[in-house]
Amino acid sequence: MRKTILMAAVCGLFLPVLSSAQDKINFEKQIYPFIKSGCVKCHRPEHENPDRPGRKIKPKGGYVLTNKEGILAAEGEDGKKFVVPGKPEESLMLIVTKLPLDDENHYPPEGDAPQWTEAEKELFAKWITEGADFGAWTTDPDPLTLPEWDGKEKEPGTTETAK
Repeated sequence: MRKTILMAAVCGLFLPVLSSAQDKINFEKQIYPFIKSGCVKCHRPEHENPDRPGRKIKPKGGYVLTNKEGILAAEGEDGKKFVVPGKPEESLMLIVTKLPLDDENHYPPEGDAPQWTEAEKELFAKWITEGADFGAWTTDPDPLTLPEWDGKEKEPGTTETAK
């Protein structure tokens, strides 16, 4: 009987750890896809302009958001970091997505890429609150290839583009 109670107590201690590990946000699978669709068109490494051979396209503002190092190093002109682990209210990347669409500082600019949905903003905020853990992800293996976008916004509350 004592062994059963002891085992139940030990299991009870470890179950919260197991469930919280399972609930942890996976940057590569849950966060990066909407960063790539909404931000990477303008914020990817310098590359050849396919329409004008011999010309280079530089990342807007000098921000490259296709690797962990670039995301963590990015900061606005005012010195605000794009991502402040543990502090979504101070993370510029989240702040600019929450500005009104007609605000000149709202990103992504309307019509250039799909807007982040409220669900994506909440997930991004939660990821930052959890410490902005990138897991094993360090870089996009194909930063110049972009997801196709039909110009339609995603359905509210989803992370999928409307069909």
